[in-house]
Amino acid sequence: MSAEIESLTTDVRSRRTGQGVSPMLVALVVIGLLLAVYAHWRFGQFDGRIDHLRQQVTELRVTQDRLDASLQALAQQLGSSQSTWRSELRGLREVPAQVVELGQSVEELRARTEAPQRAWVRAEALYLLELAERRLKLEGDVNTAIVAMESADARLATINDPAVREVRTALGGEITALRAVVQTDLARVLARITALEDAVPALPVIGMPVSQVRRTQAEPAELGRLEQAWERLKMAARDLISLRRIEPATARLVTKEEESLRRQHLELLLFAARIAAMQPDGAAYSQSLRAAGTWIEQYFDPSSPEVTAALAEIESLGAISIDPVLPEIGAAGRLLQGVIRGSPNAP
Repeated sequence: MSAEIESLTTDVRSRRTGQGVSPMLVALVVIGLLLAVYAHWRFGQFDGRIDHLRQQVTELRVTQDRLDASLQALAQQLGSSQSTWRSELRGLREVPAQVVELGQSVEELRARTEAPQRAWVRAEALYLLELAERRLKLEGDVNTAIVAMESADARLATINDPAVREVRTALGGEITALRAVVQTDLARVLARITALEDAVPALPVIGMPVSQVRRTQAEPAELGRLEQAWERLKMAARDLISLRRIEPATARLVTKEEESLRRQHLELLLFAARIAAMQPDGAAYSQSLRAAGTWIEQYFDPSSPEVTAALAEIESLGAISIDPVLPEIGAAGRLLQGVIRGSPNAP
C-alpha cells in the first residue's frame, strides 16, 4: 500500500516538474498537423480551380469580343438589308397597278384574238344546227340530226363564251328529245318488202289458167311415123270432149295475160310501199300495204300456204310505224342567231 502511494507521488512530481510528455498533447499536435496538411491541400485545389476559372473567363471574353464583332457586322448587314428591302417594298407597291394594267392588256389582246375564232365557231355551229333541222323535217333522218347537233355542241364547248350557255342548254334538251325517239329499222323493212316482191311470181292466182286446160302431154320421140300418127288421132278424139273436176273458186278461166297483169299490179303496190318507206311516208306506206293485201285476197288463192304467208307478212309490215312522231327542234338555232346578231362584231 505504501509502495503504490509512493509511485503516485512520484508521478505527480514528475508531471509538475515537466519531465514526462502527455498523450493528449501529442494527439492534439498530430491532429493539428493533419488539419494543416488538409487545409494546404484544399487551398491548392482552390487555387487550381481559380486558375481554371480565370482561363475560362479569358476564353469567354475572347468569345464575347468575337460575338460583338459578329453582332456589329450583322447589324451593318441588317441595316443595308433594311434599306434594300425598303427600296424593294417601294417598288412592290407599284406592282399591283402594273399587274392590273398588264391584265387589262392581256384581256384586250385575248378579246382581239378570240373574237374571230368565236365568230367562226358560232357560224359553224349555226350551220350544223340548220343542217340538223333540215334533215329532220325534210327526210326524218334522226341519226344525222343527232350527229349534227352533237357536233355543234362540241364546237361551242371549245370556246369560253358565256353568251352561248343558254344555247347549249336548249341544245342539250333537243338532243335528249331526239335520242328518246323510237326509230324503225328501215333497212330491215325494205328487205322484207323486197322479199315479198320476189315471192309474187310463185303466188297462185284464183281460176284455171288456160295453159293448164290445153293438153300438155308431149309426143314420144321414140315412136315411128305411123305410131305418131295414131297417137295424134287418139289425142284429137280425146280433145273433142274433156271432163275435169274443178273447184268453184277456180271455175273461171284465166289467160296468161290476165295472170301476168294481176302479178304486175301486186308488184307495183309492193313497190309503192317500198318507196313510201324510203321517203318515209307513213300514210302512203299503210295505204299501199292495205291495197296489196286486198288485191291478194281478191285475185290469189287464199288456200295456198304461199298466199297465207304473204298476207301475214303484209299485216306484220303494216303494224310497223315508219314515221314516228318527231320532237320540234330549232329553238337552239334561233337563240344562236340572236347571239350572233347581238354581238359587237356582227355585220
